[in-house]
Amino acid sequence: MHQSIVISGMVCQRCVMVVQEILEQLNLPYVAVQVGQILPERDYTAEERSSLEKALKNVGFEIVTGRQEQLITNIKNRVRKYLDTLSAEELPNLSEYITQEIFYDYSYLSDLFSSAENKTIEQYFIELRIDKVKEQLVYTQKSLSDIAFDLGFSSPQHFANQFKQHTGQSPSAFRKMHALKR
Repeated sequence: MHQSIVISGMVCQRCVMVVQEILEQLNLPYVAVQVGQILPERDYTAEERSSLEKALKNVGFEIVTGRQEQLITNIKNRVRKYLDTLSAEELPNLSEYITQEIFYDYSYLSDLFSSAENKTIEQYFIELRIDKVKEQLVYTQKSLSDIAFDLGFSSPQHFANQFKQHTGQSPSAFRKMHALKR
């Protein structure tokens, strides 16, 4: 297997499809594209890599080159993956999950992330989770209990408290306000 190419800015399955289209347009062979990375079939030439970099930049993505930047991008991608699979399966806690996915000591990863991002991995996870809650409140008719369960909150009350702490509004008030705007 050839060295994976780490991409920043990829956050969802739609991003994966866009990167696959770019690779196919450039006739660059690949084994797989995942959120945050390309697994190439072979090492790309300097010219191919430059073309790929330009095409990715045109759609808002960037190849991450430095080792620390790659680790930080990898942490972010793993946190997103953890959030996406919360209700689907029984997962370990976030720190255990990250160390199972990225083979470094969690305290090292946590310190690196905090110094680069000015927030902890847990704070980043909470921000992503609150953003996902907002999306669910605005674009679905799911009950607050279902949203709380889907996003791994310990209870609907914990969900409501954490949402209000970060947004200044209750989930119900947020939903009503955005329903009026739609």
